[in-house]
Amino acid sequence: MQRVRIRLENISKSYYSETAVTQALRKVNLSFSEGEFIAITGESGSGKSTLLNIIGGLDSFDDGEMFIDGEPTFQYDDNDWEEYRQRKIGYIFQDYSLIGHYTVLDNMLSALFIMGYERQEAEAIALGYLEQVGLREYVEHKANELSSGQKQRLSIARALAKNTGIIVADEPTGNLDSETGEQIIRLLKEISRNRLVIMVTHNYDQAESYVTRKIRIHDGEVISDVKSGRGEGATEADVAEENKVVVDRRQANTKGRGFAGQLKLASYFARRNVTTLPGRSILFTVFLFMVGVVSFLFIGELFMNKDDIFTKEYSQKGFYHMDDTRLVVKKTDGSAFTQADIDRIADVRNVTVVDSCDFANDINYYLIENRDYEYLYGNRRKGEEKTKVVSFLNEEHFMRSVDCINEEALAEGRLPEARNEIVLYSEDSFLIGQKLLCYFTANNIWDSGEYYQTELVITGLLREETEQVYFTKELCSMLSMHVDSGVYRLYYAYDFSKQDYELKPEVIPVVADDLSGNTVRISHRFENPVAGPVLFHFNDKDLEGNLSEESVEVEVNVLAEVNQSTCDFMEVSKEFYDTYYDKESYQASVYITSYAKTDRVIRDLADKGYEAISIYRTSVTDYVDALVYERLTLIAISAGVLIALFLAEILILKSLMKIRMKDYYVLKFIGMKMQALKKISYFELAICCAVAVVLTIVTMWILRFIGVSFICEMMWYYHLGAYVTFILYNFLLAAFTAAAFNHLLKGRLNA
Repeated sequence: MQRVRIRLENISKSYYSETAVTQALRKVNLSFSEGEFIAITGESGSGKSTLLNIIGGLDSFDDGEMFIDGEPTFQYDDNDWEEYRQRKIGYIFQDYSLIGHYTVLDNMLSALFIMGYERQEAEAIALGYLEQVGLREYVEHKANELSSGQKQRLSIARALAKNTGIIVADEPTGNLDSETGEQIIRLLKEISRNRLVIMVTHNYDQAESYVTRKIRIHDGEVISDVKSGRGEGATEADVAEENKVVVDRRQANTKGRGFAGQLKLASYFARRNVTTLPGRSILFTVFLFMVGVVSFLFIGELFMNKDDIFTKEYSQKGFYHMDDTRLVVKKTDGSAFTQADIDRIADVRNVTVVDSCDFANDINYYLIENRDYEYLYGNRRKGEEKTKVVSFLNEEHFMRSVDCINEEALAEGRLPEARNEIVLYSEDSFLIGQKLLCYFTANNIWDSGEYYQTELVITGLLREETEQVYFTKELCSMLSMHVDSGVYRLYYAYDFSKQDYELKPEVIPVVADDLSGNTVRISHRFENPVAGPVLFHFNDKDLEGNLSEESVEVEVNVLAEVNQSTCDFMEVSKEFYDTYYDKESYQASVYITSYAKTDRVIRDLADKGYEAISIYRTSVTDYVDALVYERLTLIAISAGVLIALFLAEILILKSLMKIRMKDYYVLKFIGMKMQALKKISYFELAICCAVAVVLTIVTMWILRFIGVSFICEMMWYYHLGAYVTFILYNFLLAAFTAAAFNHLLKGRLNA
């Protein structure tokens, strides 16, 4: 007795449009048993393909009931129908429904992996069935390279490999010549010995001598159901052994049906798509790379404008040298800096230069005539001798001590040692040993308009081109003594009536090598200068910069001759200078790679026992409206571009992915569940996105390495948080694109 596999009771199906209702099937009652080879015929539009789609679980019905192996399907949900298509039925289509860019073997393995087989067993089964249909030697050929007959035989082999008890074939010979078509019919006949084979055909004459039953459909109704008498069907004994094999294989291959199995399956198909469609994969990757570059730049712009400090006005009262990479550092215990401290700070990540002579870093120097300064000449009154006045042209050069360089920085010569020695950049070796007149100003340390002048000797030439000149620590300390050490005054013009000195000008002691003892030389512009003994008064400063109550008083001898600096400068002997000046440094300037690293470096210095502040943060005051507007505009543009980019990628990539929509139909037909189908696009875009993200980051680092200025500045703001934001943005873009495509895919597949 034959086992009934499918039974239809009063099945009806209608299709609806805006203007009409078309009834495709009307109360169809049919039973299909194992071992039958059934031909369903009828003219176009009669409903035979609709009937086949309902039997195959590809279409729903409106009324009636379908029983599968005696079980009603009214309670079936999407998962049950997916299970049915995967485990109980195989498909053979007129258009073959192969994945053209896969090899013959890949097409076979696709169905078997979906069934849950592991690779080794799947390959053995696939090769066996390919041998059976005569395609064993074509395993490495792509499916789109096969002839029509070979494609159909591959489609049949794939259906057979699933070892389902039911096979449906929709016009399997429609695209074949008569000879090849008859070969296919004979093969289907052989298959039906222990399976149920249902075939829709327009050419019944070709199949008449092979089928066991003919069903004719007209206007959605069964008008005839006749056994041909040319096949008796299989008995229970005929199918028992085959059924046992099928059941055993179903039970043995239930792995991969859970979430983890879906991930594994989807990742396999995604990787195959990437490797078998290299042009498409490259197109996706290039597009995602372009998106990555644009998003990298604008995410960087957002992080650069995260801090509004650059929209504020900088005040030069505290620190004249406006440099946002400069930190001022002190030791937490208040002690003086040693060379060991300088070395420890220099080892901190993102620190580029450490200068123990902090205050000197706000002193301008003017070394080159007509570049840094010029002389102006004029007559005050008719007949008077011309006056010579120095005019300073360039305030961009600030002192730095030899703390900032080492001997490796020199192309030739040596580092400066004596107070008035320097090193600078030049290609002219004859400059070594030459003297240059240099002027110095310090607008936030000395009174406005004050300057000091001295001759400097060049002892070495720097290797790298720069306008920066490096001075000895002795000279740097001497010129910043006014703020770093104490307050020096000359007391003279004693008023006996007041019992006090009438004049108490503040002075800045500087060393003159030709002086000795307590002999001093004052400026020619000093107020009411007098030669002879004058009282020198000194108040020390504590570590907080406050003047001590105790003072030192000593008599000095003022020479009649004067120096050429402005009035505040008083030349003293080296002996005098060493006696009353503390040479220790209690505050250092630390320069970092970028302002973006300020907080990081301050934290690292604190861990090592140092207190640090950003001179830029300390010196900014009120907001500048124009800068605020510029910052907000850049933020708005960056956010707008990122949003527009988000939408554009989804629309463009979704359109590109639609080109391969047919592949998803094929996978659905051979039994892949919708959840696994959706994950393929996620994995495929994730692979391309990962490559694009890596390429973007590598490209940006290359551009930074070769010195593209705006990239160099932006990259300092790419800390861990920025990279995470960039990566998340691009992967979220890919995920939303895949989700949008999957929404479209679900609608198309359900339709």
